[in-house]
Amino acid sequence: MNTPATTEAGLLERLAKRRNYREEVRRLVAERPLVVFYGCGAILNSIVETWNEQVARKIDFCCDSDPAKWGRSFAGGIPCISPDELRTMKDRCTVFVTIGQFRPVFDALRLAGFPSVNLIYKYDLVTSEFLATHDDREIAAKLAAARNLMADPRSLQVFDAILNRILSERHDPAIMPAVCEPDQYFPADIIKLTDHESFVDIGAFNGDTVQDLVARTGGKFDRITCFEVDRNNYLALQENVRKLSCASRIHIHNLGIWDSECDITYSIGQSQSTVGQGEAMGHVVPLDSILGDEPVSFIKMDIEGAEPQALSGATRIIRAQKPRLAVCVYHHIRHLWDIPLAIHELAPDYKIYLRHHTNLEYETVCYAVR
Repeated sequence: MNTPATTEAGLLERLAKRRNYREEVRRLVAERPLVVFYGCGAILNSIVETWNEQVARKIDFCCDSDPAKWGRSFAGGIPCISPDELRTMKDRCTVFVTIGQFRPVFDALRLAGFPSVNLIYKYDLVTSEFLATHDDREIAAKLAAARNLMADPRSLQVFDAILNRILSERHDPAIMPAVCEPDQYFPADIIKLTDHESFVDIGAFNGDTVQDLVARTGGKFDRITCFEVDRNNYLALQENVRKLSCASRIHIHNLGIWDSECDITYSIGQSQSTVGQGEAMGHVVPLDSILGDEPVSFIKMDIEGAEPQALSGATRIIRAQKPRLAVCVYHHIRHLWDIPLAIHELAPDYKIYLRHHTNLEYETVCYAVR
């Protein structure tokens, strides 16, 4: 269902009036002498490089409720302070909450009188630059085309929430929690698992999704094939798979998936390994070439922005076998339209859904099923 704001003309008008999130963040940090990130975990680690590139402002402190972290440094040397220490500087600092379940901390800081408490969106910082350097008309047309592919009202709600987060003049911290739901990669209203899955996990990390699938099927599946390019993640994956009673049916590869076979660089991260940039070297292959004619019933992709290339390298399998797809679309704004449109071009008979699985910008997944 379209509204005036979601037609191509409406989207074009909204793009012309969009907020510039990067400039908004730069303005926020210029208002006070100190910048503090509340939370010393994976979100902080993942955002520091992008923050340095896009905001170019020192993060003075991080803060955490865990006393074991106080006095230590995180994310390349950011000193961690206690909440009590943070309260002593509340009028002098801009706070960004970097916790997945952010609401209790966010509300508590505001209630305590902190004048500047905010969320921070890593990928939206990059989106600001992208939108500023690309044609609004082309983007509006592709957004409208991708939105029209959505198969149910919930998918439209998720699609529109992302647009509202990016384009609205004022940020609403409740916007993504309102469309967040559990069961990432296996939402029960979309994905119906059988006892004979041939599951392909591209970006298998440490085996968390594999373990979830094994639990959901009670170990009843035909085959699981995993690809993980990061060597450290691969070793953790190998160890976690070894512990499973069904390990003989799980095949793991220290490879990335791409649209051609080559060596490629990737960045090393605790939970992310971004293919195509970084200091480490790995090998990548097209899925079509490594799996050949093996049966594939379900493909999951979470590969830090390389999803379009991986889809291209799986063209033959997708067209011939029509496996269910779960492809992450949150790593770059253009993936919100490029990936649904690419899937539709590969197999027009797919029904395409969108679901979101965290309270922040991370873990938006495009599902395709027949």
